[in-house]
Amino acid sequence: MNDVVAVRPAQPRDLDAVNAICLLTGDAGKDATSLYEDPGLIGALYAAPYVALEGAIAVVAEDPQGVAGYAVGAADTRDFERRLEADWWPGLREKYPEPEGDRSDWSPDEIRCWTIHHPKPVPDEIVRLYPAHIHMNLHPRAQGRGIGSRLLRAWLAAAEAEGVTAVHAGVSAVNQGGLKFWTARGFKPVLEDRSGGSRGTIWCGFDVKPQP
Repeated sequence: MNDVVAVRPAQPRDLDAVNAICLLTGDAGKDATSLYEDPGLIGALYAAPYVALEGAIAVVAEDPQGVAGYAVGAADTRDFERRLEADWWPGLREKYPEPEGDRSDWSPDEIRCWTIHHPKPVPDEIVRLYPAHIHMNLHPRAQGRGIGSRLLRAWLAAAEAEGVTAVHAGVSAVNQGGLKFWTARGFKPVLEDRSGGSRGTIWCGFDVKPQP
């Protein structure tokens, strides 16, 4: 029942739970636990910095079992990318050396480690139109209960309070469930980018406050 789920601002104590949910949804919306030797690696790229660093917009949904989902992002994507380069990537680069050799032989862990050393910025054409960004994931127990919609509303309200008028979300091109979620809530596909690999990313944009 939704009435036993609280949506609140994320706190540093939520970091482990957020990382765990990121792993459970890290294979285009499916459980990625079996893919990675280091269970914290994928969260370190895509979820943890929004909880650990100041300046992000981060909310979580909490049920009696704990954190059941999160929505995280930033009002200014380019500014947050600079913040990551200054305060987040250096520590991870010390922990995770850049892999060498034939990329075709790399494990999923090594591919993610390469990304830490070579983070790819969001395409200019997306940031120009939709300067804010959001990531959202739900624990399997929370899916299909309306919790995602509650998280999204809470995140958008917090973003609007910071002056956000347009936001983007990146969806794996093979994650049809994720794409359906975003488009059903008003996000429109704007660009499909296949340059990052065979799966690619579909960038979706949303006008928080449509301009007159």
